[in-house]
Amino acid sequence: MKSLKRILITRYTILVTVVLVLLSLLVVIPIRSYTLSRERRNLEEQAQLFAGQADRFFTGEMTPDEVDLFLKELAGELSVRLTVIDTRGRVLGDSEFTAAQMENHAGRPEVAAALRGEVSSASRESRTLGKRFIYAAAPVKLGGETVGVARVSVQEESVMPVILRVWGIFLAAFGLLLLVIVAASVWAERSVVGALDGLREGVSDVSAGNLRKRVDAPSITDFKELAESFNAMAEEVRRRMEEADSERNKLVAILESVSTGVLVADRDNRILLLNPAAVDILGVDAEKARGRRLIEVFSSTELEEAVKRAAAGEGVEFDLEFLYPRHMHLRLKSGPVRGSDGQVMATVSTLEDITLLRRVDRIRQDFVANVSHELRTPVATVRALTESLLGGALEEKETADRFLRDLDRETARLSQLIEDLLALSRLEAGETVLRLESVPLRELVAECLERKSKLAANYGVEINADLSGELTVEADRRLLATLLDNLLDNAVKYNRPGGRVSVGCRRESRGLVLEVRDTGVGMPREELPRIFERFYRVDRARSRETGGTGLGLSIVKHIVELHGGSVTVQSEPGEGSVFLVYLPQPPESARQEGY
Repeated sequence: MKSLKRILITRYTILVTVVLVLLSLLVVIPIRSYTLSRERRNLEEQAQLFAGQADRFFTGEMTPDEVDLFLKELAGELSVRLTVIDTRGRVLGDSEFTAAQMENHAGRPEVAAALRGEVSSASRESRTLGKRFIYAAAPVKLGGETVGVARVSVQEESVMPVILRVWGIFLAAFGLLLLVIVAASVWAERSVVGALDGLREGVSDVSAGNLRKRVDAPSITDFKELAESFNAMAEEVRRRMEEADSERNKLVAILESVSTGVLVADRDNRILLLNPAAVDILGVDAEKARGRRLIEVFSSTELEEAVKRAAAGEGVEFDLEFLYPRHMHLRLKSGPVRGSDGQVMATVSTLEDITLLRRVDRIRQDFVANVSHELRTPVATVRALTESLLGGALEEKETADRFLRDLDRETARLSQLIEDLLALSRLEAGETVLRLESVPLRELVAECLERKSKLAANYGVEINADLSGELTVEADRRLLATLLDNLLDNAVKYNRPGGRVSVGCRRESRGLVLEVRDTGVGMPREELPRIFERFYRVDRARSRETGGTGLGLSIVKHIVELHGGSVTVQSEPGEGSVFLVYLPQPPESARQEGY
């Protein structure tokens, strides 16, 4: 960046230099040419005078040393260099150099012209002395014949005093102008910068974020429009920034509120933005992921390729399966974002977690298959028994009685299956409304045991309750009774003759724990995680013998979760099972105070 003072000085200096160069071309060069031309004419005249007195050097009366000495003395008086040359170009004498050491001069243009009988002059550098001279030569004649050349020369520097004086004047003028330029530039710079101080401060404030800053009109009239334009620009920038902030806040609010994940990447597949939903779905840190390539953050080549296709200008939509950070299914929609020139600037991808939908769809399919399978057996049995009775078995009393008992058992099983399906369907659909009340557990357990006493007698199992104190629980009495009935059914039916089933209850700091313990056949440890699934049976053969539907424990789990609790099981093959139902309850003191 250049300062205003430097710009002014530089430009004025260039301007003055150009003017001086032009003046030198128009004045100094013509003066130089005129001076040199006049000097050459003077030297030609001197050469003619010298030639009229040089015949003595060609008579052989003087030795070369005497010629050199004479010429040296003569040149001292004339302030020129004198040279005598014969017709063959041999130097006979020179006032400044020994003639014997000088080369042949026949090729010198002025010498050649003089040998032709002409008076000539030339300007060039001397090979002998290495200096630039002006030469003038005239022919020397004896008896009307040219016998040699008399040459007079002088250094160009000695004839340039006028030119040097002119150059000195120009250099002095240039220096003076430079001083004037510097002073004028400093004055102009201070005047302009002083007038722009307010504008400069305003620009600094606006660039620092103070968009409400305005500047006063400068003292220089020419800058008034600049100040007005700046104030108008600052106002427009403020308005647009407020609009941009408003739009950005709206966009941020939308991105943060939508449940669909949004992923924005540039053309090189580097992550620019992840909204909170995308962070939750993908399980990544938005700050750490920003600026990194997709493949560096997510080990999914399918996601990488899909976004690449979008960056190439293609709309993409399909389902993905992720194994890390958890197993899930995602529905991806990705498309390009184009600029005003039509080029792809970025890509926007939406991610929807469809894992639950996939699970629900699978559960629905399994449910339909299991219901179909469970209904097929009792319906087929009822139909077979009915056909047998209609075919004549009704006439045989003993056979008819046995068939009717089987028919009664299968219809009861079918009725129980339908009731359990309806109950489970209502629980899963959220259609069951809790009717909470204070339920005395001793009374509720006694009612359930009484209902299951006949069943226990049929299986040869002893059932009892181990309840200490008068415990009450805040729950839906009807659903809690259904829960106990299902647990007691399993505990009795999957027990052994002479076995026992006991129901206990205790209060802990977290709430109330209901325990159903049996001495039955037990279950393998690897089967325990699945026993609360619908239609799941550890021993299918025994389940069919006991008339189980495979839905009881699933109903138990849903009832417990509806109350905000949980259910667990402990079991070993041959050692029996223990079901623990946890129901969250307020502290006893809080309940007594009416909370």
